[in-house]
Amino acid sequence: MLAISLFLIIGTLIIGLIHAVIYKAVVVAFAVSSSVWLLALRIVFAILTVSFVLALFLVRSFDTAVVQMFYKAAAVWMGFAVYLFFAACLYGLAVGILAIVRPGTNLMWLAVVLFAVAIGTGIYGLIHAADLKTKEVTVSLSNLPTAWQGRRAVWVSDMHLGAIYGADFSREVTDAVNALHPDIVWIGGDLYDGVKVDDDAIIAPLAGLKAPLGIYFVTGNHEEFGDSGPFITAIKKIGIRVLNNESVGINGLQLVGVDDRDSTDQVKFAAILSGLNIDKSRPSILLKHQPSQLDMAEKAGISLQISGHTHRAQIWPFSLITHWIFHGYDYGLNEWGTMKVLSSSGAGTWGPPMRVGTDAEIVVITFDLR
Repeated sequence: MLAISLFLIIGTLIIGLIHAVIYKAVVVAFAVSSSVWLLALRIVFAILTVSFVLALFLVRSFDTAVVQMFYKAAAVWMGFAVYLFFAACLYGLAVGILAIVRPGTNLMWLAVVLFAVAIGTGIYGLIHAADLKTKEVTVSLSNLPTAWQGRRAVWVSDMHLGAIYGADFSREVTDAVNALHPDIVWIGGDLYDGVKVDDDAIIAPLAGLKAPLGIYFVTGNHEEFGDSGPFITAIKKIGIRVLNNESVGINGLQLVGVDDRDSTDQVKFAAILSGLNIDKSRPSILLKHQPSQLDMAEKAGISLQISGHTHRAQIWPFSLITHWIFHGYDYGLNEWGTMKVLSSSGAGTWGPPMRVGTDAEIVVITFDLR
């Protein structure tokens, strides 16, 4: 709870700064001097500043059409606000430079162009986020059992079912996965957004997933914002197996699934891995929501860790930040020592339903012997 409170406080301050910069750019660029207009703009930007945080509070407590519409509107605006902020910063930089070299130059035209590009980028982001793509990856593992040669696994993470993505999105993902004819399906956390929903109805279409070797799930951080029990119960009801800090053998392959909260605690994660007695002579796959603690997983003998969580930050240039935070393991197929690490940008979004410079994706993994 303390972490969430700090997140909201810091987030509100950042959002306030973003809106203050946009407000200042609008006033300067369009020479707004009327006290009435200035007051109106201040009121509008004050409302916009608190709208997303207020929507977060409401959507966690109320499952109503009005609250969902308010949250969607606030989330969409936040995406546009990010690019309007960048536009405002560029405009301010241009004004500052010209104030030195050519004082008195009117740059209203530049503000119009920059704001138009920002809005166009936001519109593109909305459209692109709705385009669910399939990413094909071939993974070679040592000592891979012959039963796994050429097998196909589908990894789906970060659907964030809630106020923005509902049962229709569950159905879209189910149809997309089934069309790939996977041998096994892994759902990598943040299936739910962590808001107030009908836990059963929103995932009901996932009951139609077809994979002869089974459907497996591990939790993400959004399932654990509060009591994860109802979410887990709903998932189990439709026949999906929840891997909670356990290992199962499937045709000679060790499949390990860990709880997100436990696996981000180094002491608990070490104890979990130690207790699973992973056979280092046989290939093992770790389903873990966040691409972290890689050194510990490799030391335990994991052959391949598959993660989501990062979203690759959804909108550029924030992907540069996730790349830095996760040391380059925020996306794609990489190696950490002897272990392979595969991270996905996820199928859904959190906050602004936008993607710029990243894709909404499901990942198809074809296995081969190294």
